[in-house]
Amino acid sequence: MSKHGFFQITQKVFLRKGKELLILRDRKSGFGDLPGGRMNEDEFYGDWLESLSRELKEEMGEACEIKIHPRPILIHKHRVSDGNHPCVIVAYHGEFVSGEIVLSDEHDYIAWVDAATYDPKPLFFEYMLDALQLYQTEYVPLIPDGKLGPKGWLA
Repeated sequence: MSKHGFFQITQKVFLRKGKELLILRDRKSGFGDLPGGRMNEDEFYGDWLESLSRELKEEMGEACEIKIHPRPILIHKHRVSDGNHPCVIVAYHGEFVSGEIVLSDEHDYIAWVDAATYDPKPLFFEYMLDALQLYQTEYVPLIPDGKLGPKGWLA
């Protein structure tokens, strides 16, 4: 008989400003990261976008406006480096609208990179690398300018 697993959920945003994608570096691990983070236990039965919004404000400050497409664009596996916990990534497409990003203590590097041509291998690893490469291969060609139509890129 198999044993059911327990997994954390992390929500990440592929945040675009036109053709550029925002990448971060996690201060603790030194590896590449995307905006977002783990859901708190009390947020599971609530609005997941509110949980994501909380994480984005914690990590990037409240001085920027971000538009998040409400449907996830991909689901992927992940391992949280702090504690080596198995985790499910629920990833969304986001558009940077305006303002200034003020990084929290969680990250020590920020860059806007070309979403189509950026090589994530020097900074990203394992499952986050896989997720980023999947995004570049399958989603960047669908939304080359980073903007979704009123019904999404498949409309």
